Amino acid sequence: MNRQFSKYTTEIGKANLALLANKATDPTTYSQILYELGRELGQVLSVQVNDNKQNVCVACSVEDADYLAKGVIESLTAASLEVSLACFWNQRQKQHGLSIAPIVRKYREPNVDNAKILIIVKSVISGACVVKTNLTHLIQTLQPDNIFVVAPVIHQDAPVKLNLEFPYSIVSKFRYVYFAQDAERQENGDLIPGVGGNVYQRLGFKDQADKNRFTPKLIKNRRTLLMTKVTQ
Repeated sequence: MNRQFSKYTTEIGKANLALLANKATDPTTYSQILYELGRELGQVLSVQVNDNKQNVCVACSVEDADYLAKGVIESLTAASLEVSLACFWNQRQKQHGLSIAPIVRKYREPNVDNAKILIIVKSVISGACVVKTNLTHLIQTLQPDNIFVVAPVIHQDAPVKLNLEFPYSIVSKFRYVYFAQDAERQENGDLIPGVGGNVYQRLGFKDQADKNRFTPKLIKNRRTLLMTKVTQ
């Protein structure tokens, strides 16, 4: 196994990463571990985003909302940061031999466009096409001072690939925060050990179509809270 841990990785984090990689870990435990890793990542970020007057946008894919992103948001909120959420439903596919991930549905809270700190959260960053798609969408209307690309696990080449997709004016704002960096892949593209396979299936979804029909509890709860604030 060719894996390197970052300076942010605790012993608890290493144990949780091992459970993610273990194919015997059941979906309930798997989701709880992603939540705990999200909380740890959020604690790291709350130190780096040390100005609580800054508006923060946390952006995620739908499969990561209820666990990883929820954990990140809870830690940032506990640090008195004002957090808004953007969530994307991506349809991963191949086009002319290239991986693409068009957005088929999205959820954006009103304060997203005012964010000066953008945090892109993903459970695993391998080829970076989902991150590229969602980030490209967001920076059409956002003008963040800093962009944090955050994941428990990334491939060692992912930062280079992502950096090549954007001009220096954007790349200069990137900060990568992760716990483990893997160098090997399976034939299907999954990292070794990565997060133990296909995240959709590990979380209990049947497939990508099933995942894209799902509305996270995090979104339902935050939408209700926003509507309550508006009517008060």
